[in-house]
Amino acid sequence: MPLLKLKKPFGRLTALRDCDPGLSDLAALLIGAKPVLYTDFEPAGWDYVRVLCAELKLHYVFPEELYGAKGFKAVPASGKRMLLIGRRLKDLKLAAESWHRSPTDPAWGVLLGYPECCVKAYIAWRAVAETTDLVDFILANTADRGRLDFTLNNVFNYFSRLTGTPADRAAFDRLRARNKALDIAALQIISWHPCSYNCARSAQLGREIFRFFEEYLPARALQLKETLARPLLFGGKYSYAVLNGTGSGDEVRYSGLLPPRSLLPAPAARVLERCGSLAAAGGAALAWRTDSGPREKVPGRFELLNFTAKKRG
Repeated sequence: MPLLKLKKPFGRLTALRDCDPGLSDLAALLIGAKPVLYTDFEPAGWDYVRVLCAELKLHYVFPEELYGAKGFKAVPASGKRMLLIGRRLKDLKLAAESWHRSPTDPAWGVLLGYPECCVKAYIAWRAVAETTDLVDFILANTADRGRLDFTLNNVFNYFSRLTGTPADRAAFDRLRARNKALDIAALQIISWHPCSYNCARSAQLGREIFRFFEEYLPARALQLKETLARPLLFGGKYSYAVLNGTGSGDEVRYSGLLPPRSLLPAPAARVLERCGSLAAAGGAALAWRTDSGPREKVPGRFELLNFTAKKRG
């Protein structure tokens, strides 16, 4: 498992691992944006986690040892262990005592430090999860769609967003196979899902987490910005196109498609690949090569998510 070299050390730590715990979650904990994080890890990775907590002066609890395997994240067959990590024992104890709570219990999300508005929205989405993707649900709550803060881009964050149906699992496996060179699970700045792409609290925390990456892991910050701060034509959980360009309002000029590569149907991909401009509104997208050339409809229903680096608030 690769280690990322820190620009400046944390105590004796000169590098951090990419996952278990995830860097977005860990950064949020270290800057005080989250009081507690939970993670699973392979038993062989315990030495890394133990040293990490010692060097960063973090407390930890094995919740299943204290409260049984009733936690909704418990997967005994995987062989992994669950861990709660926090900066203060008080916060850690409260979270550990709530290990049995359902993911649709708002108290659990709030104890983990997620904005309450986002916790409530996520719970509301769970009632329609089998028919509506979370990104579509969030977009429906987004009043200002003109320019979206890239730190809230969760299109590639499938954690807590998968329904678990056979078709969903198969599609996710195909997506990962198409992006073998990318760690899809690490392509986010905030580790939770925002209630809307205008959520002021999530955007504030997202910018603080991103500044942490810029300060300690500038290469990771650059990778995240180059991936997330893009116009994105979204047609569904596994059907989207990341555009190499810039947008204004409902229009985008671009010079090709970028990874991650989705399961975008071939007819839509061909239209986008041979064009360099598009406009999207009301679920329809039109693309063209030159300003004087004909406009082609991109087959399917799409929304434009213009994740740019513009700051809000």
